[in-house]
Amino acid sequence: MVSWGRAFKAALVLLAFSILWGIIGGIIMFIGSFIGAMGMFRILPYPPYVEINWGAFGAIIVVWIIGFLISFLGTWASAFRIATQLAIEEMRKTMPASVAQPVATQAVSTPAPPCPKCGTPLTYVQQYQRWYCTVCREYQ
Repeated sequence: MVSWGRAFKAALVLLAFSILWGIIGGIIMFIGSFIGAMGMFRILPYPPYVEINWGAFGAIIVVWIIGFLISFLGTWASAFRIATQLAIEEMRKTMPASVAQPVATQAVSTPAPPCPKCGTPLTYVQQYQRWYCTVCREYQ
């Protein structure tokens, strides 16, 4: 079970990543807005004297959506990564360092049947009275 200390540490790391992704998305939105705003208005010598370039306005909206998606998806990707990393660390703590291979004994007189998955000759394990594939690591 994850301790409270590790959980809060992971939450602080997620907060830092969220701020980082927010800054990256904000920079994209700011630069896109600045570039789009430069071409958004055109001054005319006759009334109405100002004309709006709706294409530039649409580009600004698209850049804002992209910046928001980068912030949003980056934060979620960071959350999944941190949660997965915590889960893997907890599994490594609780699982034994190495899983013991079964002790194999095989009669010399009969040839071993092949594994149905990989074709490697199976090994008979007397303790479990079953055939074992050392490549697939499964009992047949």
